[in-house]
Amino acid sequence: MKTIFFQKSLFALLMIICAAPAGFAQNTVKKSKPNIILIMADDLGYSDIGSYGSEIQTPNLDRLASEGLRLKEFYNNSICAPTRASLLTGQYQHKAGVGYFSNDLGLPAYQGYLNAASLTLAEVLKENGYATLTSGKWHVSGDNVSMPWQRGFDSVYPRDENSARSGAPQERTLVSDGNGFPVSAYFQTNVITKNAVDFIDQESKKEKPFFLYLAYTAPHWPLVALPEDIARYKGKYDKGWDELRKERFERQKKLGIVAANAKLSVKDEDIYDWSRLSFDQRQQWAKKMEVYAAMVDRLDQGIGAVLEKLKQTGQAENTLIVFISDNGAPAEDLVKWHNGATKNSGPVGSNGSYESQSKNWSYASNTPFLAFKDYMYEGGISSPFIAWYPAKIKAGEIAKGTGHIIDIAPTFYELAGTKYPAKYKNTASNPLPGKSLLPVLFGKQSEVVRPEGLFWERAGNRAVRDGNWKLVSTYPSYTWELYNLETDRGETTNVARTNHDVVSRLSVKYFDWAKRTGVVDFSTLEAKEPQSMKDFRKSKVQEPAGAGFGVQ
Repeated sequence: MKTIFFQKSLFALLMIICAAPAGFAQNTVKKSKPNIILIMADDLGYSDIGSYGSEIQTPNLDRLASEGLRLKEFYNNSICAPTRASLLTGQYQHKAGVGYFSNDLGLPAYQGYLNAASLTLAEVLKENGYATLTSGKWHVSGDNVSMPWQRGFDSVYPRDENSARSGAPQERTLVSDGNGFPVSAYFQTNVITKNAVDFIDQESKKEKPFFLYLAYTAPHWPLVALPEDIARYKGKYDKGWDELRKERFERQKKLGIVAANAKLSVKDEDIYDWSRLSFDQRQQWAKKMEVYAAMVDRLDQGIGAVLEKLKQTGQAENTLIVFISDNGAPAEDLVKWHNGATKNSGPVGSNGSYESQSKNWSYASNTPFLAFKDYMYEGGISSPFIAWYPAKIKAGEIAKGTGHIIDIAPTFYELAGTKYPAKYKNTASNPLPGKSLLPVLFGKQSEVVRPEGLFWERAGNRAVRDGNWKLVSTYPSYTWELYNLETDRGETTNVARTNHDVVSRLSVKYFDWAKRTGVVDFSTLEAKEPQSMKDFRKSKVQEPAGAGFGVQ
């Protein structure tokens, strides 16, 4: 009888295993090191997700925030390629070779692609037993040099040279429905997500831990989105950007992302007065933000698919996820730049759209900060930051942080127990200037301890962050402005005239950093700047209210 009982019990157990979902067997794979997923949004403003004050539906990012940690202060390099260079290498962008953009201006610090001395996250983690994967935007390579598959990544999407080099995201596709709108299966955000999910599925069956760099192109222009996503935001932006900004600011204070006594930055003089626009103009502008919100919504849905795959494969508890944006929301206007007006062949949101949200809506996206992408004010260099790691990070935390993208590499290396090599492939490696964020993420510190300060330079725009002080100047001016960010992160009051000693001390620090890092005075490089980038700067100054719409 005992034998028969044992046989029946064994048979029942086998039936349970066979009937279990695919993830059941995969759950038994043990990995000694944590998986790491780094998610970057493109041109997403500080306040564009729910957990940072937005009305846009981002339940998956909000879940990561409620189950993880948010930083009030986390910095990028203000624009795409320089940010990605620092993110991937842990170097200031000039040290990595991308001091200006993905253009070669004739100096090693400005060659426009990653140099060999600046090791990528994938190269270092791969050497220490990680499978390395990337899906999405790259934008730090040259002519068949520094491609992602040449810089440590095992699995790459898209795997072609033109896509890797291009910095122009294409949310539109070659496949449209009968009304000219993109088809879901071919929509860029969905395709990037699908490849990331497939990578996770494949790697979950193996013993190696994995590192996934998930670099979305959304919500960067052109404004193209799926009709079902746009429909969710119909009429939500008829109130205009001034009212939206006020609502987001109040929400941020309730969330604890900004202080209760925080001050909003001063509105740019050329941002349109919503109340003075005609009904038709308001409808046209509102449609732009409806599409932009739809793009952010779809990005969040993609993150939801990643989370579901982690759950299905039993990887969630052993995975760190970090979410950030590459710069603040943009000010460029495609109607008068990048041949935008002539490229429009369909309404906003469709495959024929070549529109941007422009600085009017970005003014709300960057709440409560001053300025936009490419500027060194807080609106240009501030990013939302969410870290989620159920096994280690306490749920619902908000910390000051004062982190920077150069801190991501040392954070990941410490977490993974990897050693950063002094030499790699016979080339001496640039030392890492950043600090590990683990003490902040794990609740041992509220902010990064960094006596040396932080520094920025891009096309002549400069800044220093040292303690509560922020020194900043905007090219072609060489005049320093000084702000106390502890009491004025909106940068409303320049106190340089009453703090000459601070200005002097921080400017000395800046020039010392610039010399060590390979930064040169931009006036010596301006003649080599591409005409398209000169026009880019001009596109950030708006025409009188209501001017210039493409096909609507």
